[in-house]
Amino acid sequence: MKIKELLSNGYNTLKEANVESYMIDCNLLLCHVLNVDKVYIILNKEKEIEEDKTTQFLKLIKLRAEKMPIKYITRNTEFMGLDFKVEQGVLIPRPDTEVLVEECIKIITKNNFKDICDVCCGSGAIGLSVAYYIKNTAVKLYDISDTALKVTEENIKNLNLDKRCFRQYSDLLKKAKEENLKFDMIISNPPYIRKEVIPTLMEDVKNYEPHLALDGGDDGLDFYKRITKESYEILNCGGYLAFEIGHDQKDDVTKILEENKFENIYSLKDLYNNDRVVIGQKQL
Repeated sequence: MKIKELLSNGYNTLKEANVESYMIDCNLLLCHVLNVDKVYIILNKEKEIEEDKTTQFLKLIKLRAEKMPIKYITRNTEFMGLDFKVEQGVLIPRPDTEVLVEECIKIITKNNFKDICDVCCGSGAIGLSVAYYIKNTAVKLYDISDTALKVTEENIKNLNLDKRCFRQYSDLLKKAKEENLKFDMIISNPPYIRKEVIPTLMEDVKNYEPHLALDGGDDGLDFYKRITKESYEILNCGGYLAFEIGHDQKDDVTKILEENKFENIYSLKDLYNNDRVVIGQKQL
């Protein structure tokens, strides 16, 4: 089939499946299969494509029609200007999370912090972005998911951060406590969606993204409570705890930090003007 025929086929399939971004997704998947950029697609619409590539493209279009997120299909996403590998079993990094990372980079730079922890690391996007942009940091990344740890290790190697970044299996900060580690900053984007809300999420989220990384318990606050308590024990004095939060959780998470003796607590909004970050400092 020619490129123009493949595009037409893909457009129709995704449109019928009510995929709103059917044109963008179709072009992205064809670029992915052919390993070319969008300009190539535009300039070579009459080019015949090999049968194996045609079959592969149509297979990926079928997956997208079934609402599998495009990032899982291509196993790649962009975050903080960097390329990260993702796959089913790890949360896809969102642009909103960049607000958290950018603020943490400011704090780390200002205070010349060295030892950083990313707990519930998923793909490693948060901790590895910090390490990439601040060259004198060492970052420990914890998760309880074997898939997350595998993907994080892949991203560590792809970003050439294997001398400063280390991932480890841990139930939140249990390993850090066992090894008597201390950190200047602990960063986390923990599961924070209320259990009852998960069935109402969009199909591409609830059917494909790991519930382990979404389910924050009945009130969505389970992990904030545990991480805050554990963080206070292993943060250096004057160190910071930085959370991503749900849009309606600012007051609750702020209260949790206050109850655990954190000071100088403040919040930040995301690009859509929703509350997205809460940060607190351990007493000096």
